[in-house]
Amino acid sequence: MIETRFGPLWSGKAEIGFRGGVRTLRDVKRALDLAGEDVMSIDLHELPDEKFAFRYYDGDDRRIVVLVCDPDGEILEEYRAHIAEWLGELYYESGALAYDAEAMLHLLRKKSEEGGASSGEAGRC
Repeated sequence: MIETRFGPLWSGKAEIGFRGGVRTLRDVKRALDLAGEDVMSIDLHELPDEKFAFRYYDGDDRRIVVLVCDPDGEILEEYRAHIAEWLGELYYESGALAYDAEAMLHLLRKKSEEGGASSGEAGRC
C-alpha cells in the first residue's frame, strides 16, 4: 500500500516547495520532533491541497513509516509496514543487524537499487 500510494522508496524528493520556501528532509524531521538516531529519512512527496508526505525508517520498530501532513504540519494520516515486507528472507537472515537502523536501511536501499524491493512480496507494502 505504501509504494502503491507514494511510489518506490527513495522515489520522492529531498526537499519540496512549501509556502514560498523550501522544506527539506531535515526540516520536516525536526518539525515533527523525530530526533532519535534510529529515525532515518527516506523522502518527501508533495500532495494535493498543500499536503505533503514524509517517509522514513523507524529503526526502533523496524518499520517504514509515512506521515501525511497538512500545510501546518499536523499529521493527518500514518502508515507503517515492517521492513521484512521489503527485504523478505534477507531480513530474517540478517540476525543482529536487524537492530541496526543504518544497516537495515543500507540493505533496503541496495535491494531497491537492484530492483528487488518493489517486486514479489514487496508489492504488498
